[in-house]
Amino acid sequence: MMLTHEKVWTKCLKTIAEHVTPQAYKTWFEPVKPIGLNNDSLLIRVPNKFFFEWLEQHYIDLLKLAISKELGPKGRLEYQ
Repeated sequence: MMLTHEKVWTKCLKTIAEHVTPQAYKTWFEPVKPIGLNNDSLLIRVPNKFFFEWLEQHYIDLLKLAISKELGPKGRLEYQ
């Protein structure tokens, strides 16, 4: 089965949901949209720069965990 950006992000969200409160999930992860997958890189769209900075400051380890779980140790997340 071929991986798509939607499938990868959906699986990442399942991992993320296990580690954050429902409110944090709704606030910080539901608005994020997957827009592309290029080899080991998942491209996501975030609403604005503040949103990007908040994710990077507060959830980077969790995002890395989720991405590496789905794309392997070389998995990367790119923002737009």
